[in-house]
Amino acid sequence: SNAGIMTDTNLIFSGSVIRGALARRFVEVQKLKDEAHDKLFREIFYGGLKFLPATPEILNQRSFVFPNSLQKGKSGTPNEHEIKDLLIVETPPRGYKTFKGLGVLAGEKFYRAQVETNIFMHMSRSSETERLAGKSIDGGIYNYESIDAEQNFVGEILGDENILGKLINSLDTDGGKLTVYVGRSRFTQYGKCLVTFGQIEKIPEQKFTDKIFLRLDTPLIPADDSFLSAKKILQREVVDKLGENYSLGKVFASSVEVDNFVVSWGMKRPRVMALAAGSVFELKNSAENFPAEKLFAGFGMRTAEGFGQLRIWQPSKNFTLEKLEAEEISKPEFSEETVKLAKKILTAHLLEQVRLYAHEDAEDLRRQYNIKNLTHFFTRLNKILANLDKNNLRENFKTQLEIEIRDGSKFQTYLNNIYMAKEQKFYDVFTGRDELPHEIHDLIKDLDLEKVRQEINFKEEEFSDDEFFSEYMTNYLRFARKIAADEGRRARG
Repeated sequence: SNAGIMTDTNLIFSGSVIRGALARRFVEVQKLKDEAHDKLFREIFYGGLKFLPATPEILNQRSFVFPNSLQKGKSGTPNEHEIKDLLIVETPPRGYKTFKGLGVLAGEKFYRAQVETNIFMHMSRSSETERLAGKSIDGGIYNYESIDAEQNFVGEILGDENILGKLINSLDTDGGKLTVYVGRSRFTQYGKCLVTFGQIEKIPEQKFTDKIFLRLDTPLIPADDSFLSAKKILQREVVDKLGENYSLGKVFASSVEVDNFVVSWGMKRPRVMALAAGSVFELKNSAENFPAEKLFAGFGMRTAEGFGQLRIWQPSKNFTLEKLEAEEISKPEFSEETVKLAKKILTAHLLEQVRLYAHEDAEDLRRQYNIKNLTHFFTRLNKILANLDKNNLRENFKTQLEIEIRDGSKFQTYLNNIYMAKEQKFYDVFTGRDELPHEIHDLIKDLDLEKVRQEINFKEEEFSDDEFFSEYMTNYLRFARKIAADEGRRARG
């Protein structure tokens, strides 16, 4: 992108986005001209309900941000699937690192959520002249990263059953479904979402063990603009409001910046600091008679947008990370034209890699002390190659070299005393006694293209040894000649 500012793709739909989209729908359906003075609008969107973020669905559950207290065994170690919770582990274990991400917990097994994204390039049309022309005058482009289509996200709206009913009845849904547009460029090709409302359910009963551990499900925005330490914020915004019976124990927290664009304002809301989702802490005292219903009311500022939601967290010594079973995907059927194009692209990719091989191998010549005197030698080899029949090229090159060599000539001396990247003499390689530093069989292995070849039935003869040798040697000798000239200039001062 040629933009000066890059915007990160948010992998969840924030409560602010969901609240705004539904509020916009409400205004359209109810044909409101001044929503600020509509009693029902204010009852629903200004405190009556809490709009929580929609996070990726996995195992039919709403995912959450993993607690900051978790550490996972490093990859490649015997403990790579084990997860330790520092809330109940006295000393941080060796060989473990911070475990972050979104996912769900099924029993004592964690499963990560994966959000697929895509990047599209667009022509810049920033100025008035460019917009009228429908194209960029200067040829500028920018890219958009977006959440890919066909993915499910699950959110929650909390509140009184009566008010929830009023919300759904006021949106003119089609069997509990409606279409909304969210995010940037929602008036073009992005952001079209199908919203499906589930049945209204009671909040499940909250159960504690003998200790109280709480996890921030959404960021907590403190009332005071000055961002204090995590402990001070939790003490003031949570513990003090729960009553004198509780005090703060262990805390594992992080911060996050919160900002969003408000459509009705036509501008961004001021950026504020908050305790991040996934922050987790211990409350000291008995769990008996704990006011669990307060967890869903929200703490701190902007609770109507879902901020400040707390949930019970139950640490365990037996947490593990598991992978979802991969779904079997049937092999796609490609048209003849698609296969033809794919083979063309693959061939171009292979040729590009051959050029990279040639450049890397030629660079090795710099360490040979007399390379500065070999410009004409490489030029001669390149002319010999260029004038040969491209069928059976290696053999033709070998035959022509044997004709060109004269006993005791400089040409013969150079062939026997110049080495390629893996210590092979030029003479041995060019006469078939040794291999090139890279050969055709290295291509498929290095680029990991075996699966692609199978998908489009790309046969070995479709990228021949003649093509490989011609592309490699042409570029190798060209790079070698440039290197020799460069070293010669450097030697002359």
